[in-house]
Amino acid sequence: MLLVFAGTLHAAVYKHVNEKGEVVYSDTPAPGAEKLDLPELPTYTPPPVPLIRAQDVPVESDIYRTFDVVKPLNNSTIRNNLGVIELQLRIDPALKVREKHRIQFYLDNERYGPLVDKTAIMMSNIERGEHTLSASVFDADGNVVAASNSVTVFVKRESVLHKKDRFVPPPADPDNPPPETPVNPGNREFNPNIRTENPNIRTPNPNIISPPPTATPLPSAR
Repeated sequence: MLLVFAGTLHAAVYKHVNEKGEVVYSDTPAPGAEKLDLPELPTYTPPPVPLIRAQDVPVESDIYRTFDVVKPLNNSTIRNNLGVIELQLRIDPALKVREKHRIQFYLDNERYGPLVDKTAIMMSNIERGEHTLSASVFDADGNVVAASNSVTVFVKRESVLHKKDRFVPPPADPDNPPPETPVNPGNREFNPNIRTENPNIRTPNPNIISPPPTATPLPSAR
């Protein structure tokens, strides 16, 4: 029976046979145990992704024919009070995701976010002013296999020190209140001065005055 402990890679390993006749490997010596000399296990540490882009010029790649920034355009102005920038790349052929190729985006030549397998991201809360945007493709070993061009953008955000003046109504003056608006001035049911010329119109509202009907004269006798 083989026992492996993750925390004992560099500890001593002992081999002995228990009372059941089973071979046991352990990091604790037992009576009659034999100490084994094991070779060190190989380890691999991938190179870290650089926090700062090594160079500010495109890298010619034997893998990708095209790799550049298509949005935003160079020297463009972005007006967004939230500081949002949509960054899109063009890559040909497509990113080799199965070979563990990943893209690193850069803001002002410093790493922005982790390595990703997509060609577009949304940058948020970018400060006002001038910024440079770029990206690089890394292989599984952490080597740069392609680098895009750099584009310059100018972010415009509303400053808290220069907010536009907004209209604020003046406070009400208790000594000079605004005139009251008459209630339904054109409604006949609430206006007693409105008279109707049609004697056939009857209304239960006593405020509406109708003239009495005119008597029709009888024909004169001949």
